[in-house]
Amino acid sequence: MRRRRGQATGPVLVHLNHLEIGGTQLNAIDLAVALRKHSVETILVADSEAIPESGPTIIDVAATRGLTLELYGPYTGVFQQAREVARIARRHHASLIHVYGSWGGGSRATYWGPSRFGRLPWLQTVYEMEVDPSIKEHMALVVGTQYLAEDLRGRPGATLLVSPPVDTDADRFDEIAATMFRREHGLEAGTVITIVSRLDVRTKVPSIMIAIDAMRFLADRGASLVIVGDGEGYAALAARASQVNTEVGRRAVVLAGSMLDPRPAYSGADIMLGMGGSAARALAFGKPLIVQGDAGSSTLFGHDSAAGLARWSFWSLEEQQDPAEHLARVVSPLIDDAERRRALGRYGRDFAVGRFGLDPMAGRLLEAYNGARRTYGFRQWAADLPSEGRFLYRKILRRFQGDPRREMST
Repeated sequence: MRRRRGQATGPVLVHLNHLEIGGTQLNAIDLAVALRKHSVETILVADSEAIPESGPTIIDVAATRGLTLELYGPYTGVFQQAREVARIARRHHASLIHVYGSWGGGSRATYWGPSRFGRLPWLQTVYEMEVDPSIKEHMALVVGTQYLAEDLRGRPGATLLVSPPVDTDADRFDEIAATMFRREHGLEAGTVITIVSRLDVRTKVPSIMIAIDAMRFLADRGASLVIVGDGEGYAALAARASQVNTEVGRRAVVLAGSMLDPRPAYSGADIMLGMGGSAARALAFGKPLIVQGDAGSSTLFGHDSAAGLARWSFWSLEEQQDPAEHLARVVSPLIDDAERRRALGRYGRDFAVGRFGLDPMAGRLLEAYNGARRTYGFRQWAADLPSEGRFLYRKILRRFQGDPRREMST
């Protein structure tokens, strides 16, 4: 049946780029559940190669939230993947494709599959700190930071700001859960500093390494660092934690692994470290937050820094000399000042409710869906064809030149 532009007759097919429990994937699930209030049905789909080797996965989370998640593949070629995604879209009578992430293969499979020739509208969410140049320009793009929305205002397709949402009703302090978490990990005494993150080698591990190193300066204050998450960086972080624990003479760094529901970890923290979506979520639990940047910066979230940190989605490229010592200096005054921690927590909670609430963000995403249905068709698909040709040309050229680099599949 030929689709009329703007017509919404079926569910939204949401393509996830990974199945580890991470911020973007949890955001996708939270938004899908919230959109039920607007009578939007969501079908999650992912390449089976995206399943992590161990630990709980987004498959488990989706099941607990009542969402359908369908796996396909694995396939080695984008056109095989495209045919399979198109088949799934037809079987579910999808009215729209929503791709998450700038890597993971979803966008090219969508472009050459269900959206080929503009047959089905699609849009892409990039909850990252920059947009890869290979991202198509004529479909709608959802970004999570104000600065990106401003920088990309001139692109041919619409650019929409939908901040990584926080379910401020579900994400709030729970004293019983906090007590159980601390008891389970032997953290009844002292100040607990917590990181909840997917342990991605490129984007997350460097800042977590800095936090582990900072415990050399904080362990004698009775503080402990708890790292909740899993991923390819786990082994390297465990080795550094073991080294620091040996140096300070106690188990000051605890790797708790991945949690299907990390809310007890947030509740059990006295101080949160983080960036991106996990940082915004920490605010909802009423915890003082120190935002870590990729280049070693550490900034306390408060009245003076809130607007700037939120504009950059709790992330920074600011370089910092001696980053571990600097982080320790930022944390240290909070260890003995419980009243200041409570005041910062109250301010952060109020900020999160007003700025990142799940329902308002779901409303914005619904507007993006409706806009994509109205505006995407053959003309927009064809306009991106030259960039796709350049991508294929570079790929063929590298193959003939014997370049062993692994390409980002977008």
